Amino acid sequence: MIGDGRLLAVTGGHRYDAAAFADLLDATCRELGWNYEHAEHPDPRAALGPHTAIDFGAVLLHDLPGLRLARGSEPEVVPPSPEERLAIADLLDAGIGVVAIHHALAGWPAWDAWAGALGGRFLYAPATLRGEQHPASGYRFDRYRVAPFGTHPVTEGVEPFELADELYLCPVFEREITPILATDADTAAPVMTDSHREVTAGERLPAQRQPGSPFVGWVHAAGRSPVVYLLPGHTGETMAHPMYRRLVTNALEWVASPAAHAWAAAIGHPLDPRP
Repeated sequence: MIGDGRLLAVTGGHRYDAAAFADLLDATCRELGWNYEHAEHPDPRAALGPHTAIDFGAVLLHDLPGLRLARGSEPEVVPPSPEERLAIADLLDAGIGVVAIHHALAGWPAWDAWAGALGGRFLYAPATLRGEQHPASGYRFDRYRVAPFGTHPVTEGVEPFELADELYLCPVFEREITPILATDADTAAPVMTDSHREVTAGERLPAQRQPGSPFVGWVHAAGRSPVVYLLPGHTGETMAHPMYRRLVTNALEWVASPAAHAWAAAIGHPLDPRP
């Protein structure tokens, strides 16, 4: 495949530990023998434009496109342009592997098809998703344990481990994903913080009741692309953890593999570029 051995890492739209992320990229690509480029919004490469499928073998998303957050204000939703939707649909139709981590699950909140591509959505405000009304998602920081769920190349060599990171309570499309990582942490609404009230009013109130999921990592197919989502990835401590680095390395290696591409091509569905 054109672009093999080259990774595009995308950030922007949310705070993150830049030094720790750079260290993670350096260590991962050194082990894989890959080169990487880092694009931060509004860098045109971050929009996953028409050359991405030619130039790169995989993309790593740690960004939050389509949403502007400011304390004391309503989250501002910015729909993707027709050109952006088509570019992403073309990327997935080309089969470019995608690894998305942490707050990337909140990206493009005005575009349901993107939630379908990733396998779920974190909502910073109450919203309609797939025709159903959902409350704002919940979150909390905690030290919690994660463990492989089933057997998969992404979790090969990964032992159960603890990390200090952010947990989510949000819609996960469990019937569509293949879970590979789970936690036994409590993610019930009463112990989670309502993200909307926190952003708009600085109030730390319990999240509204909603279905939760024990799964904090999964694989999915979008278009012809294999997709991996990993919920952990907020803190520098997590990015430096050897088991987390093993997960990210395995995930990138898997989404770029012939086996993953064949799997995704067999079960994936074209991404709808409409709003």
